Order: sequence, then C-alpha cells, then structure tokens
Amino acid sequence: MATISGGSMIDVNTLVSQLVAAERAPTDTRFNKIQTTTQAQISAFGQITSALSGLDGSLKRFDGEGALPGRKATVAPDAGYAASAGTKARIGSYSISVERLATAHKLQSAPLGASTQLGYGRISVQVGSGTAVDVDIPPGGGTLAKIGDAINRALSGKGVSATIVHGDDGDVLTLAATATGTAGRLTVTTSGGDGGLAALASSGGTMTEVSQPVDAKVVIDGVTRTSSSNSIADGLDGVTLTLTKAAPGTTFKLDVANDSSTLKAQLLTFVSSYNTALSQMRAQSAVGAGGKASGTLVGDSAPRSIMQGLRSTVAASYGELAKLGFKTAVDGSLSLDGTKFDTAIAADPAAIDRLLGSNGTLGKTLRGAMSSYVGSGSMLDSRTESLNKRLKDLGRQRDNYEVRIERLTAQYRTQFSALDAMVTRLQSTSSYLSQQLASLSSS
Repeated sequence: MATISGGSMIDVNTLVSQLVAAERAPTDTRFNKIQTTTQAQISAFGQITSALSGLDGSLKRFDGEGALPGRKATVAPDAGYAASAGTKARIGSYSISVERLATAHKLQSAPLGASTQLGYGRISVQVGSGTAVDVDIPPGGGTLAKIGDAINRALSGKGVSATIVHGDDGDVLTLAATATGTAGRLTVTTSGGDGGLAALASSGGTMTEVSQPVDAKVVIDGVTRTSSSNSIADGLDGVTLTLTKAAPGTTFKLDVANDSSTLKAQLLTFVSSYNTALSQMRAQSAVGAGGKASGTLVGDSAPRSIMQGLRSTVAASYGELAKLGFKTAVDGSLSLDGTKFDTAIAADPAAIDRLLGSNGTLGKTLRGAMSSYVGSGSMLDSRTESLNKRLKDLGRQRDNYEVRIERLTAQYRTQFSALDAMVTRLQSTSSYLSQQLASLSSS
C-alpha cells in the first residue's frame, strides 16, 4: 500500500496501475480464453474441411468416364505410328498401314542480293481456305529480309512463317505453312506498287514449291482415311494415331485392351482421402484418456455427425464394395485388395461406374453428403462463419471494455490526485502546528 512520508507524496501512477491491473485481470483472462478456444476451433474445422474437400475431389475423379477402366493400346514394333486409347475405344485388334505422311506446304523465292530492293506494293497471303491477310510493303522496304519481317508481323499465329536463307547466290525467302496437309496450302498474290513484288506470287511468279501440301493417308482394316494432320483422332473411336513413318502396303497390328491401372490408382486415392477424413474427425473430437489430451472439438456434435454419416453411407453399399475388393476395419477405415479388384473389374468393367460414378449407388449419395458438409452454405461453412463472428464480437467487447478501463483509470487518478492534495495540505498543517508547539515550549 502507498505510504505518506515527508513531503506528503503519494505514488499515484503506481497505485492507479496496480488497481487497474487487478480490476482487468479476470476479464482479460476470460477474453483471452475465449479467443484462444475459438481460434483453435476455427483451425480444427479448417482441417476437417480440408480433409473432406480432399475426399470430395477424389470423388469427382469418377465423374463422366472417370469411373470406367482405361484402355491400353499396343502397337507392333516399327509400325510407323503410335497409338493412345481412351475409355471409349473398342476392345479388339486392328490392322493398320501408313500409306503416306502429311507434309507442310513450303514456297521459296529466287535468290536476291541482301540489299537489293525487289519492289513495293501489297502482298496477300492466304492459308488454305482462310481469309487472305494483306501485307503492305512501303518503298525502300522491299529487300527480302524486310519483306519476311513484315509477313511475320502480319501473320503471326495465322499459319505461316517466313524465313530468310542466306546462300552463295544471295538471300532466299522461304514461306512455310505451320500446319501440314492441304488445309495449310499457301496462296500468295500481289497488287499495286511498282509491280516488283509479282515475283513472289505463288502463281506466275518466281516462287518454287519446295514441299507440296500432302494429306496423310492410312488404311484401317481395309478402310482408307486421309487427314491434313499426322495425328488422327477420328479414324477409330477413342483411339488417336500419331503417324511417324510411311510403309505403303505394309500392315501392322494394333491391339486395344482394358487397362484398370488408372482406375485402381483413383480408387486408392479415394480410400486414402476417406480414411484421412475419418482420422481427422476422430482426432478433433477425441475424448482425452490415459494421459492423452482431448480433441479441440470434443463435445461438438458436428464432426461425430459427419463421421457417422459417412460410415453409414459406406456401410449401405458394403456388399458391392466387398465384391470389388474393398474391406472395412473396426474404426471404419477402408482398404482395397488390388488382386481381387483386378479380377472383379476384368469380369465387370462397369462395376465402379455403377458404384462410384455420378449416378452410382454410393457415388451419388456421397456427392450429396459432400455438398452439405463443405462449400458455401454447408454445415462446416456455417460453423466456421459463426466462430469468426464470435471473434468479431469479442473484438467489439474488448474495445468497449478498454473504454471502460480508460474511464476507470481516469476516475482513480482523479480520486488519488485529490487525496494526494489533501494529504499535502494536512502535512503542511501538521508542520505549522509542530512549529507553534515548539515555540510555546521554548517560551
């Protein structure tokens, strides 16, 4: 407690600080506890949301054709083509010969000195049946190098590229289609100016055809298919052929078979995501025992409700899951017997689609559950929003409490300052009396 000493000085600042600290300690402790608990709960719900979002993402891999086994395309050695097969590819064997590769159109000018002006005017370049692009060449800009630059600027990304080749006899302008086949045929016309650019016309000029635009040609089981590209995606349903070498009249075998490896990998991801979600919810809602700390959300019904919902949904389809090699442990976690799955899917390729596909017995129910658990307006979104609102409310309470503390501090300071002034006056009176008494005694 503050003391009164000679000079009648009270340590007002210290006294006020101690009283205010004692006043605010319980409230600060309560506020801090609420804040720490709420932040921990937000973090816990965030971890559960992340785990369930992972499960939702693994389910979406089975949308559309994702729930069907893939296809494996096997090509005979040195066949002159490569093949890839999608889920729509028909299983079977095919005889394919590559009769001709697609080539790109290429035109080349006559040689010209590097600084020689060919002329000026307008060059129009058309790719296939597309719209011609006009390139204006001004006077003084008629060297082959400047013409090539002008063409590249005007037709960038439009299917043609101009290049200058420097030879012993001079510069040569080469125009090359970026796409193969007849769809990339180049047509060059000129107009206006001094007429010198007419030398670059593809018809009547001096341009020579270095490479003709030729369509690729393959024969699939005796049926001829041509294409402007060396990649043919519509010759066989679900199969893309990439041609690399022509061997006219020579057939090579293509085998298309089921490939469940990708589907199995997706199922293992689903199993892992499902188990992670259950594990996260168990950990967050665990009741502390045997010296172990309780989960952050112990006593909260949300994680246990979600966990129970997931386990009940899976249990309802357990018969179908077991036939495909799935097993469940005591804690509800899943596992997959790969060998049993391979056998089951070979016998029934559409089994996973009926189970986990968009309209599958288990997949449809799980997708519906996920939409109610995670995402905008979901259970977890609402809980997190509520907790964040609690933090905001707590912030306002803190602000209001600080205003109250400031007023209390000012009140204490006023009271003790007045007390200090009164004690000072009493001390002064005491000194005066002492002096008078001393004077009387001496007389």
